[in-house]
Amino acid sequence: MAIAVIFPKVSLETDTGSIGRWLKDDGAEVAQGDALFEIDNDKAAVEVEAPASGFVAHARAAGEEVQVGEIVGHILESGEQIEAGSKPVAAPAQSADRNGAPAQPQANPASTRIVATPLARRIAAQHRIDLHGIAGSGPKGRIQKRDVLGKRSLADAPAVVSKSSWMQESGARQDGLHAAWLQREGTETLVALHGFASDHNAWRGLLAAGRPKARMLALDLPGHGRSTRTVPEDLDAICAMVEQRLAAEGIEHATIVGHSFGAAVAARLATRGLTRTDSLLLISPAGLGPEIRHQFIHGFVAARQPSSLLPWLQELVFDPGQISEAFIRSVADQRKDDSLSSALANLAERYFCDGTQTFSIRPDLERLRIPMRIVFGIQDRIIPFAHCHSLPGRVGLHAFRQCGHLPYFEQPELTLSIVDEMLALGRNDR
Repeated sequence: MAIAVIFPKVSLETDTGSIGRWLKDDGAEVAQGDALFEIDNDKAAVEVEAPASGFVAHARAAGEEVQVGEIVGHILESGEQIEAGSKPVAAPAQSADRNGAPAQPQANPASTRIVATPLARRIAAQHRIDLHGIAGSGPKGRIQKRDVLGKRSLADAPAVVSKSSWMQESGARQDGLHAAWLQREGTETLVALHGFASDHNAWRGLLAAGRPKARMLALDLPGHGRSTRTVPEDLDAICAMVEQRLAAEGIEHATIVGHSFGAAVAARLATRGLTRTDSLLLISPAGLGPEIRHQFIHGFVAARQPSSLLPWLQELVFDPGQISEAFIRSVADQRKDDSLSSALANLAERYFCDGTQTFSIRPDLERLRIPMRIVFGIQDRIIPFAHCHSLPGRVGLHAFRQCGHLPYFEQPELTLSIVDEMLALGRNDR
């Protein structure tokens, strides 16, 4: 069955975009998680991965304007076609010599040019891996991301990487955490953890204001986005999954930024210390008090249609006009996944049972001796601003006026400046 390739949202305010370039030729064989095409905007280049294994069928050309959520291609099985009149994708065939034996590929010993995807080159550069001698698994021997990761795992496995099946390769996974590099340039590392009922794409709203002074990795927490639908029993269980995902990316220390429920995970992650936290930025953090708006949690989880989602999405922000049609459509598209909606309901029951936050990060903040700040919207209608009273003395507070539960989205320039300050503090504190 054909699997649609969807043009994703790069910014929450963007309704349209275009493919900068296809990284896989029409008809090329791909594996799930391979970089499929790039989207270029004025802030960054974003690589979109193949949602399944099979053969690529382009539906839109590079440079052609498309709507967010539009189908730009398909992943097909061998011999499958999309519709009447479309060309089937043939299974790879070998030419035969006069005796009927398959012809052997002709090597070109004179050529020393390395053929590799941009993503493979960036990973190799980050980990100082020589691409010479790596056998490429892509078309015409092109070196793929998985080839470089395989080389790296052979060199680094004794040091940090567990052999859990869900961390062998970035991208979608059914039994682990999905991670996406939103920015790869920088000497510092910023790890971003989204809030409840969101995913890693939420941070693109922050990137719309500019680039942080660090490479930036965003994760999908369990029960969210493209990660496992399993609901861990407590914050420590979530942190264990995050730690292994970061180890798989070769991250030993980082500045951690978290929003809402993700901020609670970030605080516990810093306390555990397995991934060294250089500095900690918590945006609208959960876990500072028991109260949370019960009606929002249950109403937002239950909503499936744009008309029912809109009122709840508007509750997240001070200015309802900031919720764009593209934003609404992207959330509605996610809710078509019944497994996601079920996981969110289970998460709500476990961590926000009876309208109560069943966990606290205050002991974590008391123990930590690293640079820490909290950003909170004074007009937050989900978690009361009063939770910021009586914070530990080492925790700085930025109180944003005319701001709700999404400061990084509502006031991205100011938030980004604080992120950069935390990166500098973390670097100086090491």
